[in-house]
Amino acid sequence: MGEESVLRRLAALAGNSDIFDIDAAGPDGIVINIDGYAASASRLPFMSWEDWGYKAVMAAASDVIAAGGRPVGIAYSVGASSVDLLERVAAGVGEASRDLGAKVYKGDANRLTSDAWIDVAVVGLSGRQVGRSGAKPGDMVVQVGLLGYGALANKVMRSELRADSLPQDLLLKVRRPRAHVEAAEAISTYAHASSDNSDGWLLTLSNIASSSSVKISIEEVVIDPKLEGLVRPEEALGSWEDYNLAVVVPQDHLKEFMKTCGSTCFTVGRVEEGRGVEFKGKKVEPRGWSWW
Repeated sequence: MGEESVLRRLAALAGNSDIFDIDAAGPDGIVINIDGYAASASRLPFMSWEDWGYKAVMAAASDVIAAGGRPVGIAYSVGASSVDLLERVAAGVGEASRDLGAKVYKGDANRLTSDAWIDVAVVGLSGRQVGRSGAKPGDMVVQVGLLGYGALANKVMRSELRADSLPQDLLLKVRRPRAHVEAAEAISTYAHASSDNSDGWLLTLSNIASSSSVKISIEEVVIDPKLEGLVRPEEALGSWEDYNLAVVVPQDHLKEFMKTCGSTCFTVGRVEEGRGVEFKGKKVEPRGWSWW
């Protein structure tokens, strides 16, 4: 049984049939998301426990923003083997909440003797929720935020680069990614479809294309200029946990969206009749992080 089939079955069992159509959802202007991580699978060797808590909050918030919500509330639960670890994670959660402009309303601590874990729930407010299934032929594809830091981390993990040889400001972007909260209102106002890049850029684009039954044609991959010589465009296509956004905007509202986006935004492609994702005219298969 494939990953999507399993996830659809789990969604049906839990009563969430919209899981493949939206990054975060909720009733009447409220957008809710929850994410969870085990330290052994998510905390990179050069990340502190503070970084881990910070990144977990930003990851959960990014889905809310992709759905057009501005984060306003956070709840989190941590399993840890010591009070010191709990305090360090809490410090990272607090820093992320301040950077987002959202308040931590509830925290929960659990005593463990093994692998630490964290769950983070984020609540946002939105005038209009945006899913993945609204893209239409003729729409434009906007990349909100720069790509490449997930690919950089992957190269470090594969020993192709050494963390101690990289500038600290580059590693900081990996350790403490910033969710594009400034783009939430523009997404809610103008976007036909949107999704955040947590599992891989191609996978993010493919999720929109599949949900909308369209083809997404990309002509450009915008990498942070600071990564020149470290990450190639082909590698950036699979870059994960950059928490940048793929936003599909109707052509007649593109100018307004770009003006009000509030973050670094680039028009990188368009939506066409068909299926799948193309990069510079060639079909590309989705790749990125997978449960399997």
